[in-house]
Amino acid sequence: MSRSLAAGLSGALLAVILLTPRPAHAYAWMIRHGFSGCAQCHFDPSGGGLLNEFGLGAASDLLRSHYGTEPADAQPFFGFFTPPSWLLAGGSFRDMLLVMKPDGAGWSRQNVLMQADLRAGVDVGHFRAAGSLGFITNGNSPAAVVGNLVAREYWAGWAFADDAVLLRAGRITLPYGVRSIEHTLFVRQATRTDLNDTQQHGVAIAARGHGFRGELMGIAGNYQMSPDAFRERGYAGYGEWSPTSRWAFGVSSKITHAADDVYLRAATTRQAHGVILRGSPLEALAILGEADATITSVAGQSSWTGLATMLQADVEPWQGLHLIGTGETWATGQPNTAGTSWSGWAGVDWFFFTHVDARFDYVHTSLVQGPMRFPVDSLLVQLHVFL
Repeated sequence: MSRSLAAGLSGALLAVILLTPRPAHAYAWMIRHGFSGCAQCHFDPSGGGLLNEFGLGAASDLLRSHYGTEPADAQPFFGFFTPPSWLLAGGSFRDMLLVMKPDGAGWSRQNVLMQADLRAGVDVGHFRAAGSLGFITNGNSPAAVVGNLVAREYWAGWAFADDAVLLRAGRITLPYGVRSIEHTLFVRQATRTDLNDTQQHGVAIAARGHGFRGELMGIAGNYQMSPDAFRERGYAGYGEWSPTSRWAFGVSSKITHAADDVYLRAATTRQAHGVILRGSPLEALAILGEADATITSVAGQSSWTGLATMLQADVEPWQGLHLIGTGETWATGQPNTAGTSWSGWAGVDWFFFTHVDARFDYVHTSLVQGPMRFPVDSLLVQLHVFL
């Protein structure tokens, strides 16, 4: 494959992923409430997905707006089903209206079902297990199992040291970077580590204690796709240190190799190495930041090095109402690509009722594809219900 063709294909991929919405179920800005880790609220030690009992309580007390009286507690399936103590159960439904205008073209509109998943977790003694099953309208997802059914994650493991250490195996969300709600961010796409469908099969060990948390995963590949040559193998991991309950600093690293990269169609090694910042100088303000250097090495070609960055400020003037500003850049480093893509987000997210939030975003993207630059304006309106 020629260098120009590889760059063209990667540029086309960039255009597609930037304009494709992703589901979301992680709020890294909870550090404003002193939650520097994720295992307090989530069954996954690195965050995202299924909530534990404490997480459901926090969703009632700290997420939604209060209107003069204490809100009802969040309960699995709105209280219509009460699971036994050893079983965690939940789900997530997210729908979005996307309105988009590329430069020189008219506005287009589409409704997107981003997520309709059920989740379950088992906690018996030292044994832990979790899985999800959902429906999507596009059956081409790497998480697809049969037709439009997707299984984003499923794993089983064993907990040690009073739950401070978890060893697990299965299809696991890659431990890397900030797990946040906006999964089309450049840092998530450049590192291929979103919560939507980039999970991989492998073995991971997570540990936490004394202000430290981290996870390291040996990646065996995604066995929900074939042939085997497409599967990426290697490792991913992060380590994060919290000197106080409202500040955290971390590093991430990931290296994988595929014998036949599904996009570049050649033997390819991909590297990503980055830094993480999460903090809250004031309870009303949460700051999230990430910067990642990427190295792509395609057989028979010179490697290219890229850089993706993200900085976000989340202001909560009234509990449950979030004003969100995000800036990001991505210099892919691909051959024959001139300049750096950048994007600015302005959003409002309102957790107006238990189990429910609504979000509106305006996004302006200046996208570089090859030697060309394409401005794109997007409006996103989302409704999210978690079970």
